[in-house]
Amino acid sequence: MPGFLAWAALVPLLVALDARVRRGAGAGALFRLGWVFGFVFFLIGMHFIALLSEVAITVPWLKYPAWGLAAAYLGLYGGLVALVAGLLARPAGPRARAAAPAEAAPARVPLALAFPVVFLAVEELRGSGELGFPWFQPGYTQHAYVPLLQLASLGSVSLLTLWVLLMNVLLWRSVSGGARLRSALGALLLVLVPWLWGQRVLQAADLAAGPPDPARTVALAQGNVAGEIKWSGNHEAEILATFLGLSEEAARRRPKPMVVIWPETATGSYLRKQLDQALAVAGFAARTGVPVFSGFADYAWDSAGRQRAYNAAGRFAPDGSLGPTYAKRHLVPFGERMPFQRLFPALGRLELGQAEWTPGERTVLFPSAAGPFACLVCFEAIFPDLPREDVRAGARWLVNITNDEWFGNSAALHQHAAMSVFRAVENRVPLARCANTGRTLVSDAYGRVTATLPVFRAGVLVTPLPPAARLGFPTPYTRLGDWPGLLSLVSVAALALRAALRAR
Repeated sequence: MPGFLAWAALVPLLVALDARVRRGAGAGALFRLGWVFGFVFFLIGMHFIALLSEVAITVPWLKYPAWGLAAAYLGLYGGLVALVAGLLARPAGPRARAAAPAEAAPARVPLALAFPVVFLAVEELRGSGELGFPWFQPGYTQHAYVPLLQLASLGSVSLLTLWVLLMNVLLWRSVSGGARLRSALGALLLVLVPWLWGQRVLQAADLAAGPPDPARTVALAQGNVAGEIKWSGNHEAEILATFLGLSEEAARRRPKPMVVIWPETATGSYLRKQLDQALAVAGFAARTGVPVFSGFADYAWDSAGRQRAYNAAGRFAPDGSLGPTYAKRHLVPFGERMPFQRLFPALGRLELGQAEWTPGERTVLFPSAAGPFACLVCFEAIFPDLPREDVRAGARWLVNITNDEWFGNSAALHQHAAMSVFRAVENRVPLARCANTGRTLVSDAYGRVTATLPVFRAGVLVTPLPPAARLGFPTPYTRLGDWPGLLSLVSVAALALRAALRAR
């Protein structure tokens, strides 16, 4: 869907919310408006839950109620936006309480100001905590507009979300209200200024970039292994042969890749713990001189003697060393771990088909000819704070490994890939994304996809890793973090205080 449609997608909600505010609707009516809007939006957006295979969810019938419950839950955030923004914008004073026309009683806070600030603040809440799910954040809709995408280096996807919200407000005001011409001009400037700035950034980057470095070539192996084969436990040797065959093909290329990357839980086995498989991968690395970086299931015992399972990744070096193991830090709620187990341990005994991994706790840096890199496993690529933490720890490029086979060939497959590219722009580092079925791609530090593979087709992508950014590193976002989100939360508190004072 073209990203420009998002510029006006919230205008109907603004029109309906403004009408309710003007006629003095109560808190319940405001909340219901936002919830219905959010429920319908997320019901459509989350359709891929209903497409999950029986391998992806071991209790198949649960996916249909899960689809509806997920939309109903996420719709609550839409209800919260309409409720808070509507209450802030309600007319103040005794005349408002007497249901006088809105023109007779000034609003506590203009809806044009309250709506974008509250929306962004609620998006911050939606993406936080164990149930955090920032998928469908409005800023992600602009992934194809590379000049606009550069705003992410200033304030992450949150700044682009604020930009989209302001565009909706200005377009709403340009078709209603008394400042139509001024609002239309404001919308035009809101497009032109960041677009032209982004073009200048890209031009400067191209002038500063040197020629491709053959020593920085990477190989990404897309095995296209079906879930019913991968998780059957009966085809481990066959799957390993698929990935080793793709890796052999890559190792024969010139220039030889500095690393071959396999996707999340590539072989569906405990790759490092199964001696025959570990020796086969280590033998390939020793014979070709090309290290292998792969995702795999892993386990270890804690100090109390309890076994802990991890969704992990690690590097098989040519000298035979295995090095450190990275464990996925942010797990998919209900899919990879039952949330809130630390508070309520009994939740861990519920069996809904979840994997029950143990979350990792730290950044792990892996060596390469292009400098240290950090890994984001699947779902982690939609959280800006994790790669920011990695880059601040010393990572100079990012690897995202994933198994999006669960989604089928739905929109989610491409949405997930588009969101990962934002992590490169936010921190001005290149990104290599290796997926089991796609989309496998390489992005430069400015969000431009330089190479990709077709989805649902086995293959190996051998391509130079784009150079690290010579300008604007570290970025304002890397240094300061999510300041637009923090500012929105502070602003909502300030607006609420202002509204309360005006009401008195």
